[in-house]
Amino acid sequence: MRLLATADIHLGSPIRSVALRNPDLGDRLKQASRDTFARIVDLAVTENVDALVLAGDIFDNGYPDLRSRAFLIAQLSRAAEAGVPTVLIRGNHDALLDHRAHGELGPNIHLLHKEMPTVEIGDTAFHGLSYDASHVGKSFLPDYPKPVPDKRNVGLMHTSLDGAPGHDPYAPCAAADLMAHGFDLWCLGHIHAPFERRDGPVLAMMPGIPQPRHFGERRGGTVTLVEMGDGAPIFERRDVAQLGFAELELDLQACNDQQDVVGSLRDGLLSAQERNQDIAVRLTVTSLRQSAAFVTELAEEILGDVDRVFLDKITIVPPSRPLNTETDDLVRLMRAEIAEDGFRQAALQQLDEVHTALPSEIAGELDDSALDALFEDAIAEVMLAIHAERPE
Repeated sequence: MRLLATADIHLGSPIRSVALRNPDLGDRLKQASRDTFARIVDLAVTENVDALVLAGDIFDNGYPDLRSRAFLIAQLSRAAEAGVPTVLIRGNHDALLDHRAHGELGPNIHLLHKEMPTVEIGDTAFHGLSYDASHVGKSFLPDYPKPVPDKRNVGLMHTSLDGAPGHDPYAPCAAADLMAHGFDLWCLGHIHAPFERRDGPVLAMMPGIPQPRHFGERRGGTVTLVEMGDGAPIFERRDVAQLGFAELELDLQACNDQQDVVGSLRDGLLSAQERNQDIAVRLTVTSLRQSAAFVTELAEEILGDVDRVFLDKITIVPPSRPLNTETDDLVRLMRAEIAEDGFRQAALQQLDEVHTALPSEIAGELDDSALDALFEDAIAEVMLAIHAERPE
């Protein structure tokens, strides 16, 4: 039995935060999630797998997005016609979406839920439960069927498992309990970074988000090909993302004029090009003379002649200079204040309030791990303002 496992496609994700900064990049990201899923189906067909497994959050929400529905059904029908059946569950994002609203999915597309938690394909039994609410605070595991005797058994579950930074606890489940349930393989969804865990002959794996939507999801971009034979399952990650993310640092201090700036920017942006992938770029530029707005406009002009590279944002930082006691003491005081537990706790509380108020795709870029980067951005802005006013 050979499987291609994926999860967290998030078809229809609005990508608002990126679109506000760069509408062209926002449009490309929306299309990239569709192109990536089509690439996944291509891979399932060319690899002649026995089943395509989708472990939840195929859609980004429970609203009836007809365009995304039609796209999914067309792609899964293409797989079915090539002899590749699909087994899927609903995750927390698409919990309320009725996959059968426009008729049955088809004989080779199997949606697992509490009324039909198991389907057998060949010598393998697939087991899964779908979300019926957007948040489930208890483990699904006690409600999963027992293994089918004399069959290989594969579980699909959308879960935060033991927990992960940046992910709320959805259907939490202890890894040890999962591995002891009696299944040979667990195909999991929800956590967007890929990982695998083994316990003797049992394999549990998260394939990760196949098409990352922002810089916080850069560890995604893969699906997992699994082969189940006589021994423990073996796996291989495959890259599928149509759009990647890169961070570049450029030092423009040696540029004598604006023509030199253009040349340095062009060289930097060209270095980000990938042969088979679009790239979204964040630039950190060391400079005293140029503003972020001007460098951004220059970069956008240059990118008109650079294929498949998109600008996410540019940050200008001042160069390192000897400390001036009248100005740079302020920076020292800022860093000391940031290091205080009380300040950090207050900042985390404010970040949590902002995080709660924002749409999920924007909030995803503002988890607790982003706090230090926000502090550094703030200090850089202060240093830039201070040094820009200092005579040469």
